[in-house]
Amino acid sequence: MALTKRWAGRAWGTNIGNVFVTLEGEDAALTGTLRMNEEGVGIAVYAVRGTFDAPTLTLTGQPEAEIEGVEFGRLTVTGTMNAKGEIHGDWQTTIGSAGTFTLLPHTGGEQPTDVQRAEQFHTARHNFGAIEIDKDQITEIAGSIRREFPSVIVTVVAGTEQARYLEDFKQLQFTVDRAEIIKIFAQKPDGSGSNQVVSIEFGPQVNTAMTQGANEAWVLGQLETLKRDLKRYERTYITNFKRWGIGINQVMLLAAIVFLPSLSGLKDRAILMGVVLALIFGVNALHSRYVPYAAIYLREKKKGWFGKAWPRVASWGIGIVATVIAGLAAAYLQGALKIPAPPPAIEASQGK
Repeated sequence: MALTKRWAGRAWGTNIGNVFVTLEGEDAALTGTLRMNEEGVGIAVYAVRGTFDAPTLTLTGQPEAEIEGVEFGRLTVTGTMNAKGEIHGDWQTTIGSAGTFTLLPHTGGEQPTDVQRAEQFHTARHNFGAIEIDKDQITEIAGSIRREFPSVIVTVVAGTEQARYLEDFKQLQFTVDRAEIIKIFAQKPDGSGSNQVVSIEFGPQVNTAMTQGANEAWVLGQLETLKRDLKRYERTYITNFKRWGIGINQVMLLAAIVFLPSLSGLKDRAILMGVVLALIFGVNALHSRYVPYAAIYLREKKKGWFGKAWPRVASWGIGIVATVIAGLAAAYLQGALKIPAPPPAIEASQGK
């Protein structure tokens, strides 16, 4: 049976988007058009040629439609058809972009005789606390994942966003000391027509790991492996007590609420809440500046005892100072703390 002539699917990797392919001719001499719609970029159109030597589809293509400001290269596509009639494989271009893809056959308006059961995916996630990591450690994590996946993509956000294969990331020399966000992504077919995915992201808002696949046991087992490997990069700061899931800000706010009934007037209560809220904002601001949620070093990280201990010392120092100020404010408003008046002016000497 000849290869189906119309295919639709999706591509992942350095570029992500929907794909539509139309083919003509015999399996040994295919010609056609490949279109990829990447969100925020537009539709890339390639004139493709290739062969289908069951179960392998091979295509090469040249860009037909140009998008202003976007560079295209010569495209190479290689995929394998599975028992369901789907094609899974890899794509790459001469400008360095690459990734994986999935194509599903489309037979026009005909209804399939068999209703294909929807794939059931399992997804597991874990959120970490504050993270401190450097380039060598990022390479080590990605290298560990690379042992089970054909390729690993590392994305660095440091002013601009750069996505590189692990081999290229190792060679990069960065001009900035730290990154805002780091992402590690890997994907491979699992042999049943589905994909197994591992994704790690460290950034100012969230530090998380995610696994996805059709096999629940693999998904949960892979996530546990990531949790074990990444736990050593976690740092405990006073803004988050890992065991109870609360931080110094919640403790100060709760203490203020408990203390409010002991104050006699609405004015004093408003002053106390204002002081506590100002301290909470101050603690968050100082942590964002001096103790980031994700400290990602692209060059040499601070070494020595002080360099390693500084984030925790700063975090606990900020928290303790804020707590002391809140306690003094509460004691003063309740009348337990008296601020002595300034000494009176020295009386003029007698005779003046």
